Amino acid sequence: MALIVPASRPRSSTKGPLDQPDDSLSTENSNNSSTLPTQNAADYGAYTGTSFRTLDPLAPEELSSGFEKDLSFLLRYDNYHSLSQVDIPHALRSEFASPKADETLASSLCTLERLLAEGHFLLAAYLCGAILTSSFLSPTDVQQVFGLFYTRLACLELSGNTIIAAQESKALEDLSSAFYYVSPAPKAAGADNSHPNYPRHIAPWPLRILAIRLQSIGFGDSRRGIGGLYEIGLEARREIMRPDLDPAEREIWRQRLSDLGIRTVNALIEMGDLGAAKRSLEGLKKTEPVNRTIKLRTILLLLSLGDVNAARQLCGDFGDTRDALFKPLLSMVEGRYNDAVLEWRTLLTIKDREIEDATVSQNLAVCLLYTGQLNEARNVLESLIYTHHSFSSLVFNLATVYELCSDKSMQLKTGLVEAIAKQPVTGHTNLDRFNADFKL
Repeated sequence: MALIVPASRPRSSTKGPLDQPDDSLSTENSNNSSTLPTQNAADYGAYTGTSFRTLDPLAPEELSSGFEKDLSFLLRYDNYHSLSQVDIPHALRSEFASPKADETLASSLCTLERLLAEGHFLLAAYLCGAILTSSFLSPTDVQQVFGLFYTRLACLELSGNTIIAAQESKALEDLSSAFYYVSPAPKAAGADNSHPNYPRHIAPWPLRILAIRLQSIGFGDSRRGIGGLYEIGLEARREIMRPDLDPAEREIWRQRLSDLGIRTVNALIEMGDLGAAKRSLEGLKKTEPVNRTIKLRTILLLLSLGDVNAARQLCGDFGDTRDALFKPLLSMVEGRYNDAVLEWRTLLTIKDREIEDATVSQNLAVCLLYTGQLNEARNVLESLIYTHHSFSSLVFNLATVYELCSDKSMQLKTGLVEAIAKQPVTGHTNLDRFNADFKL
């Protein structure tokens, strides 16, 4: 059963109460450095197609002044895998969009922004590949090519196709090579010297971050990912220490460096080295301002390691409503599900807490399931569906409950698919779900 953090990524395996749910330590959730270039789903008509050029606010100035680099190696048709909806229930399928002969690049980019805002990540990945291999795109349009390539990889990962994304990321080859750096133009005497006088990387920061993880998967070398994170971490430190750096830019680099620390912990977890991940998190607590995010991640990691006493010590005073979720969590870890049921119910009555009702309710349903109250667990999960929640762990858990409490689970799960297909589009969840999400 999934626990704590709802997410939109498809899951295909049963989770237990000690398993970390839906990537609360994942790279996608660390900060805005890996956010897709999308707009709110409610802002229909606001799509301009320009967001793919603005992934990196600290991109080298040379990129906006006629800089050209031949990226035709990223536009080859054989770089991209064929995508299919055969594993998606019929009710959730939508037609793949492709650039038409009489369509402009700007129009295709607007369509892509709309798909992202709606949560059609598989469809968006398909359209990215179609645009990248079309005649619309110039191979020397560096910002546009990188923006679309990043969006393709991110959408593949968000739609549950991480292995495909890892294979396609190999097309970038070595991102630390001299090819990806641009030297600053010579400055005249007396000119402004506030800008760096050393080569700058031309790939947007989010793409570099994502490519490090995907290439480590694609090449089957987890140490490659750790090394890549440390390498760009040195770059971030160098930028932070620049005396001429604008305070706003320095803050962005500080956020990036902090994000790299969390990503390093995540990489160690994916390697299975939980001990090193724990030490890294402890190191972050010493170098980073104490915040709830790092605290929550540390507690979840300690619980995964089975170090309940250390987790309890870190939880501190449960009177703080911001930390109120730790108490039922610890009850679940210790197998006291009846106590956890009462504690989750109590948490639902707290109005000034940060955790969402849907998250609390799902965990309440998990505890009800473990205490044998199947019908009530089903009612709680179905009530979330009725109120238009459909994150991946909720769907998977409800499908599991259907299997446990009815001989007609297939019909119930099919009905669940139909109900989710009729939900309004919010852009907060992945709409292109696999059959595995519904255990079909």
